[in-house]
Amino acid sequence: MAASVSISAVLELVEIQLACFLALLLSVAALHKMFWRSRAQRAASELTGLAWRGAGMAASLATVSEIGAAGLLAIPAYRASGALLAASIWSVYFALIARSIVIGRRDVDCGCSFGAAHRPLGLFELLRCASLSLLAIVVAALCFASAGRDGASASLAGAGSGAAILISEALAAAAMLALYAALDHVMALGPLRAGEIR
Repeated sequence: MAASVSISAVLELVEIQLACFLALLLSVAALHKMFWRSRAQRAASELTGLAWRGAGMAASLATVSEIGAAGLLAIPAYRASGALLAASIWSVYFALIARSIVIGRRDVDCGCSFGAAHRPLGLFELLRCASLSLLAIVVAALCFASAGRDGASASLAGAGSGAAILISEALAAAAMLALYAALDHVMALGPLRAGEIR
């Protein structure tokens, strides 16, 4: 019994920390689109083939979707819905990037990097979208599984530990975002991209 409670507690921590990371990533992506509106609109136009005005609406829809998914991920009762919305967002990006690669438009700026750097589309961008989508699906699955768990929340939010848990979740999410940004920066260096899809 004690072992199952501790496993439930660990699974709940994994769910919460992954959800926090994904919510933070989606929030930063939405802010990036708001502050660099023209880049987001150009990326939407290049990825979808829409005219400038339609691309602006697509970029706005992506921004609103990212904010919505981040907000839902932050609310435990709606976390599974937020995770599924996040998985859908990254799946759409995956499909658009794959389409651009297949039709030979690797020079398209997907707008995926937070910096100003523009890199050709390739395997890294596809794997990034697939990995993020998979993480979101894991969060949704953990949320659905937690419906059958009882007492895990109580074990995590013991007396006096609530604030400590919130701080650890925020720090874990920030650390994961820093690692994500570092990987993105390292992949911009070029040599690691040598074996990509041609």
